Amino acid sequence: MNGKGDFLAGVFVGTVIGAVAGVLFAPYSGKETRSRVAEKGREVKEEAVDIAKEKKEAVLSSSKELIQNLREKLPQTKDVQDALNDAEQNLSR
Repeated sequence: MNGKGDFLAGVFVGTVIGAVAGVLFAPYSGKETRSRVAEKGREVKEEAVDIAKEKKEAVLSSSKELIQNLREKLPQTKDVQDALNDAEQNLSR
């Protein structure tokens, strides 16, 4: 075999040995392990949702501040104010 084939064979054998060892030496039954994995998955999902909500609120707040600053600094023409109003309404969606 060439070096690449030897490497792939080694990866395959190592994966099989690792999987067998993991099953044999697992501290919990398969049912309990699946339950723990599912619970951890739910926890990670909840954390991700919370972080996403926090980031969304931060972006919305920053965007609203930016729009307010632009209102104060840009010319008070109807076109500019209409564009800012549209931007502000799009943030609320």
